[in-house]
Amino acid sequence: MQAPRLFTGWVFLLVALLGCRQVPNTGAASAPGPVPSLPAASSPEVLARAARAQRGDTVSLPYAELQKFLPPRIEGFVREGQPQGESVQMGGISYSTCEQRYRRGQQHLKVQVVDYNGAQALFAGATALMNDNIWQESDEQLMRGCNLGLPGVRGYETMQKMEHRAAVALGVGDRFFVSVESTGQDDTRLVKAVAQTLDLHALATL
Repeated sequence: MQAPRLFTGWVFLLVALLGCRQVPNTGAASAPGPVPSLPAASSPEVLARAARAQRGDTVSLPYAELQKFLPPRIEGFVREGQPQGESVQMGGISYSTCEQRYRRGQQHLKVQVVDYNGAQALFAGATALMNDNIWQESDEQLMRGCNLGLPGVRGYETMQKMEHRAAVALGVGDRFFVSVESTGQDDTRLVKAVAQTLDLHALATL
């Protein structure tokens, strides 16, 4: 039986951004569309990115290397199949992504890691809402900032109340996007706990 579709609101944002970037190749660089404002020039993220660019480090990790950061096991869950992933290049952008699915009874959980080292505009878009002060709640959904207390890690968490789907999305360092999603949840404790089993410190320092 196919696993139910998990809540992936930020994936729609990524698709929209990718669609905006796919323009005919005329041999001349076209002006990029508007993207969310980047941090101030003095921010640690921008400084780290500039230092990497000076070293020529502007390529995302191969997806097979990225898969090593996925949890090999999650307590109480069984892994479904092998990790999936791909590395993408189109025009002037490149990124790598990987994911692993897990199951516990009728609960389905997915962990995804994306390296946007070669696509900073996409990273800025995917992390634009990651702020400790963001908060929105209705009868159907709760969205609020998520602070795991780790340097270089910021994010937000969402709870689809009627569908019992929980998710956490994290911006790690200045290039990595991490998400954990699960069905069969009444709060976000599980997805945040799973996110903390990843070596977020190692990702933040790359």
